[in-house]
Amino acid sequence: MAAYTSTNYHKHTSKNPLQRWLIHRFHQTAATLLADVPGSRYLDVGCGEGFAMRALLAPANNRTITGMDLELPAVQLARQANPQANFAVGSLLAVPFPDNTFDVTLCMEVLEHLVTPEQGVTELRRVTRHFLLLSVPNEPLFRGANFLRGKNLSRWGNDIGHLQNWSARAFVSFVSRQCEILTWRTSFPWTLVLCKLD
Repeated sequence: MAAYTSTNYHKHTSKNPLQRWLIHRFHQTAATLLADVPGSRYLDVGCGEGFAMRALLAPANNRTITGMDLELPAVQLARQANPQANFAVGSLLAVPFPDNTFDVTLCMEVLEHLVTPEQGVTELRRVTRHFLLLSVPNEPLFRGANFLRGKNLSRWGNDIGHLQNWSARAFVSFVSRQCEILTWRTSFPWTLVLCKLD
């Protein structure tokens, strides 16, 4: 497990103080959006190694938490970091749960990796009763920050796995086609959107 090397893992374990502060501020922004959201059954789709889950979804008030990711090594690390949670391996395009299983679903830094992100939002809606919290990179700020620090220079800062590139307003517009948006925030270099489904 020590040899596991995902981009997300490196991002969250970086020793760079600026990167650590940006991620901490991102998690604080997400926590603020979730603070008054009721519900006891939470799903984190694309949970990766469980960093956001640990920061945002500590068990409280009989809350049950499920993490899901496409990569088994990521799920194994997430399980170690969040032993109180349940986990599944699966794709956002075919979430392995019945309709309306969860009160609140998080999908953070996943939709930009999909060829058909609208299909991903449809699946998130299917398994969720009440609220969605979605986040993606805020473009072109995300790419610009990468480029300025010398990352992905041949791609003008764009991560190789990013197939979609939304500005904050473009992402809000995209999400509003399927969901009622309660509020949205930016936390450089990301955009976060909280949606209500019922």
